[in-house]
Amino acid sequence: MKISLLALVAGFCLVVGLPLAATAGPTPGGPDTDGDGVEDAFDNCVSKVNGVQKDIDHDSCGDACDCDYNNDTVCNPLDFATFSSTYLLSEGAPLYNARADCDCNGVINPLDFACFASGYLTVPCP
Repeated sequence: MKISLLALVAGFCLVVGLPLAATAGPTPGGPDTDGDGVEDAFDNCVSKVNGVQKDIDHDSCGDACDCDYNNDTVCNPLDFATFSSTYLLSEGAPLYNARADCDCNGVINPLDFACFASGYLTVPCP
């Protein structure tokens, strides 16, 4: 009796593949420290809720954690000057700075100030 190579491979796949397929499945989700629905492994700001994962300057540090607007590695008085110049402005206003809108609601308000203040004089996303 001749068995073709194709039949042999197909048989092997059936014998080995079916038990493997029975145990395969989605892996359980990883931790989500801030509870924003994004696993820590994929979250660009694990300490603050930021479900939209906004990162306007593309530095891999989510805006909810990044008050270093000039990217000099620390949130300092230069960044505060940037924040204060746009405080209480809405999207579309001439001096509006989207980097200061850490909750992405289109207005720089006290919630954004709290976000900024929590990172002041720290290194964002170490």
